[in-house]
Amino acid sequence: MSEKTLVFKTNKEKDWLKGLLRQGIVTVEFTKKDGTHRIMKCTLSESKIPTENVPKGSGKAQNDEALAVFDVEANGWRSFRYDSLTRIQFDLVGDSK
Repeated sequence: MSEKTLVFKTNKEKDWLKGLLRQGIVTVEFTKKDGTHRIMKCTLSESKIPTENVPKGSGKAQNDEALAVFDVEANGWRSFRYDSLTRIQFDLVGDSK
């Protein structure tokens, strides 16, 4: 039995998720390319990313299929594909850390 994926096809939907990530830590669950299940606590909030890891410029070109985020547990940049997401968890008020 396969897990149902969330649908993030439009820019509005993707921008909503990016907005959550800019506000704090979001737990995302997704299926990696190799088929394994992954749970990642991640963010795009510069205040939660160590200074040495904050992006300094435009970096790589934007990809409409995947999103690069900072994994707060692995202390590094990782990415996931929008079409592989199975769950998103976040706090409405405050932060989990």
